[in-house]
Amino acid sequence: MNEAPWKELEAGCAALQELRSDVRGEVYAGAHILGVLELGEGSVVLPGTVIEGHVRIGRDCRIGPNAYLRGETSIGDGCVIGNAVEVKSSLLGNKVFVSHLSYIGDSIIRDDVNVGGGCIFSNFRHDAGEIRMPWQGELQPTGRIKLGCLVGEHCRIGCKCVILPGRVLQPGTWTEPGSVVR
Repeated sequence: MNEAPWKELEAGCAALQELRSDVRGEVYAGAHILGVLELGEGSVVLPGTVIEGHVRIGRDCRIGPNAYLRGETSIGDGCVIGNAVEVKSSLLGNKVFVSHLSYIGDSIIRDDVNVGGGCIFSNFRHDAGEIRMPWQGELQPTGRIKLGCLVGEHCRIGCKCVILPGRVLQPGTWTEPGSVVR
């Protein structure tokens, strides 16, 4: 793909604003849908989960319990977004597993990625400055003050990792538990 990740994220989130409610899976009692939800067949949204904004969830997914999905968020097929996971304005591919106690902000996660417990995909610089991202061999200005990361296919993120804003993890990357990706 030649499009810069921050442009892909902007386009994907903008397209989700046109989403219409279509629930083909099951939303359990105690889940709160405060926005627009498209839920695929075989998917479940468990109690305590809150969905705000425009959220698309594919087929055969398990969301919650106690997950928080907000902004314009797309989750592919066969995914798990588990207990106490927050996903904000992000695009997740197929077979993405974020099972517990993690935050994913303004990020793109490609197919077949496992995120260990307690991970933070940070989307905001401590100094509130513009986030730059390496792309096509150079550190590029993005024009954004909120931007997480791009995680390529087949990555494994160890538990308690922090990925700083604007980072790119190449396909097949494995991080050690407790790592900080700078």
